[in-house]
Amino acid sequence: MLAGEVDRVEFDYTVALDGELPYDTDIDFVEFTEPMRVSGEIVNMGGYMRLRARVSVEYDTECSRCLAPLHRVFTQEFERTAVAASSLVNTSDEDADEEYLFIEEGMLDATPAAVEELLTNFPTKELCREDCRGLCPKCGKNLNEGECGCPKKEIDPRLAKLAELLDSSDV
Repeated sequence: MLAGEVDRVEFDYTVALDGELPYDTDIDFVEFTEPMRVSGEIVNMGGYMRLRARVSVEYDTECSRCLAPLHRVFTQEFERTAVAASSLVNTSDEDADEEYLFIEEGMLDATPAAVEELLTNFPTKELCREDCRGLCPKCGKNLNEGECGCPKKEIDPRLAKLAELLDSSDV
């Protein structure tokens, strides 16, 4: 591919997620609405190749506080060094997987690294807005739409019977 003929190769492709990631993950609170897009370039850096890429995907989720539906786009940039799988020695497999992309049979697949970046950096909590007030813990009303009328003062459950006695003595 970059065997001295060109110094740079650009790429742009999509990976169908079919609503979910093709791997076991704990990202079960989202529905991917579009294929994951992977774009970038591979640059010959005079002796080694460097992959610079961006992964982006559109998804639907809900606000972590008020459960309002949200449509978001996740984008993450990443870089890896591309090497022939046979050229690495004295490197543990785990370290190599994190730092390098392997060229096997003359082909380089950026998809595993793109999915890894997606899984590693995907937000675990989404808010509809910074000052989201969430739901009332008593009645469940969305507090962003206004007050619910539930009493604000919590009575200690250990003293609830005493409060009942005090209320009945006012009569």
